[in-house]
Amino acid sequence: MTEAAQLTETVEQVVHIDAPPETVWSFWTEPARLCEWWGVEADAVAETGGIFRVVMDGGPVMLGEFLELEPPRRLLFSFGWEGGAPGGPLPPGSSRVEVVLDDQAGGTLLTLRHELPAIHAPDHLEGWAFFVGDRMVELARTTAR
Repeated sequence: MTEAAQLTETVEQVVHIDAPPETVWSFWTEPARLCEWWGVEADAVAETGGIFRVVMDGGPVMLGEFLELEPPRRLLFSFGWEGGAPGGPLPPGSSRVEVVLDDQAGGTLLTLRHELPAIHAPDHLEGWAFFVGDRMVELARTTAR
């Protein structure tokens, strides 16, 4: 493995969600809610070691497992792609995503940190901005209350 391939970067996304932490928690831990903002099919068992799998529209499949859960405030899961990732290989379980939910201003301040190989950072920064920053924010605005 080259030195460049070993470099990691942390992608961060911080957004205010117009819903309480308990609702935002369900967006990450319930398969039906995951399909409302992230994928077209999901399997999530919200317990340590439980599967976390999301099938994206068009076929890419994110596969990981829940590593730590502190409902409804924090979750940590492994992340990777079955088959090939956009931008090259990122095998299931090869990166980690932490989501922190803070009760704030009548809603939730969501902080997402995704530690992954630096070569994948631009694609995932763009992806999280769209899925969390746009789609999850819109979902909360239209359905959470």
